[in-house]
Amino acid sequence: MGLFTKKKQTIKVEFCTNNFDRFYNDDALDELEEFIDKHSIKFREMDCLSFCDECECSPYALINHKFIDANTPEELLKKLKEQL
Repeated sequence: MGLFTKKKQTIKVEFCTNNFDRFYNDDALDELEEFIDKHSIKFREMDCLSFCDECECSPYALINHKFIDANTPEELLKKLKEQL
């Protein structure tokens, strides 16, 4: 029943492939992929997430449908880690 147990929250992350092309190099993508695999995070890569103005300016993702951006891919990964 689990009345007094906390249910582990599932983190869902959506990425824009255009944003990847703009801001991520191979090393940043490898680091992100490793983190996602390690923590079994559900993710989707979409051609467009309809945040085009933001997409041109900085790396971003939708984490549980919440827009999160950062100055660098490394900073975005750090923000993703904080969501765990």
